[in-house]
Amino acid sequence: PPDPATGKRRQKWVSAKTKRECELKALDVLKSAQSGSTAALTTETMREFMARWLASIEPTVRPSTHRRYSDLVTQHALPFIGGVKLAKLTPLHLQELYANRLGAGLSTTTVHHLHAVIHRALKQAVRWGLVDRNVSELVDAPRRSLPDVATWDAAQVGAVLAAGDGTPHAALWRLALLCGLRRGELLGLMWEDVDLERGTLAVRRTLSRGKGGTWELGQTKTASGRRQIALPASCVAALRKHRAAQLAERLRLGPVWNDAGFVFTNETGGPLHVNSLMNHYERLVRAAGVPRRRFHDMRHTAATLLLAEGVHPKIVQARLGHATVSMTLDRYSHVTPGMQRQAADALDAALSRLTEAAS
Repeated sequence: PPDPATGKRRQKWVSAKTKRECELKALDVLKSAQSGSTAALTTETMREFMARWLASIEPTVRPSTHRRYSDLVTQHALPFIGGVKLAKLTPLHLQELYANRLGAGLSTTTVHHLHAVIHRALKQAVRWGLVDRNVSELVDAPRRSLPDVATWDAAQVGAVLAAGDGTPHAALWRLALLCGLRRGELLGLMWEDVDLERGTLAVRRTLSRGKGGTWELGQTKTASGRRQIALPASCVAALRKHRAAQLAERLRLGPVWNDAGFVFTNETGGPLHVNSLMNHYERLVRAAGVPRRRFHDMRHTAATLLLAEGVHPKIVQARLGHATVSMTLDRYSHVTPGMQRQAADALDAALSRLTEAAS
């Protein structure tokens, strides 16, 4: 049968020492094809197949996801298994690949992600009828390890907010630290997503790096990432002040201003570039005199402070946009011992009140 992905006719060449042996081999190929097994007809290498697979999924995934898949495949998989025929790929090939990458210093999490990409690609190869089985299912990939979460404590958060209040992006720092928005969600935020009267904010999109290094608006990281957040009063006040300053700048620049609707913009109203944001962030950390943390750690800080204050994990999950509450608890398990102590003390206190009331 033709290739299900391209529609092109497929041919299989066999060779042997005698005509009879060739005929027998040809019969084996025909029997395999007639029984629905077309692996014997597949001649493309892993390099050719992965290129075809990456092109096929590009319209269906976020640009940043496609770029990450492509980087993992081209940098870590194809130099070792690119020349292997797809139909002849074995579990041993993958096991040796993972061992090599771990030996080269890659983290178990990165190799775990590499395995996930290869598994997804080979699953599609089975669907396309290129192979009979997904050999990655026969390989034990290294377990993903969650890195230690680095956060600021309440006093340090206060220092960052105090330093940030004197900058043009005071509202952005408060949304990152008090609401846990991701960097792309902050950059993709538009005024139509903000209801200052009700004190709420809707996360509907994200700004991320697309193909060719351009920056593109797209969907949130996950479906659960689309969410509505109740804003603290200080965030509402900061956004009102930010809005007033932005309107004044728009009037000053007149036709030069590009009114694209973004909350956080560059000097002429376009989306704030991530490099510019990171430069502002580095200056903020230095001005606040706090330990250096990644930008994403502000999100971790928001979650940690909420859980430490006894906010229900389900509420924290909803505010962060995690798919499940177990994801939230697993990521912030370092806060759990304190929550356990609070729960135990609260139970004792409740029982004491009930005992006193009964007597």
